[in-house]
Amino acid sequence: MLQQDRFKSQTGTYALVFECRDTRFVEIGKLGPLKLIPGYYVYVGSAFGTGGIRARMARHLASGRRPHWHVDYIKPHCTLSAIWVEYSVRKCESTWARILLQSEQASIPLFGFGASDTPNASHLFYFSSRPPPALLPATHHIDVQIPATN
Repeated sequence: MLQQDRFKSQTGTYALVFECRDTRFVEIGKLGPLKLIPGYYVYVGSAFGTGGIRARMARHLASGRRPHWHVDYIKPHCTLSAIWVEYSVRKCESTWARILLQSEQASIPLFGFGASDTPNASHLFYFSSRPPPALLPATHHIDVQIPATN
């Protein structure tokens, strides 16, 4: 299991890259159903609270917890395959979402996902093949293989 001590307790923006191998419907809180299909899903977020990226990754890497954020609903059904991080005092979450939206390979699987506090259409993006880390301006790329819990 990936240890959260690989991350700094600094603020920043991150992307979680999930691989999905099966087709299934997942209920995403009040947003409704999301049809997961085989491919890759990139979720962008930021960590500006106490503990920064380290604390947020500890939360995201924990299993068996009750869903709090939209991304918590898909974690049990996908394998976390990479984490991209940019430590910064500037929130880049919306910028990263716009970059992903402009990518020809990306599509939005569910509007509003993870974006309730931003002007973005979504913070979750679907790719049919593994997206390259250079897609986003993250300076730290960590490959992981944390399987789904289902």
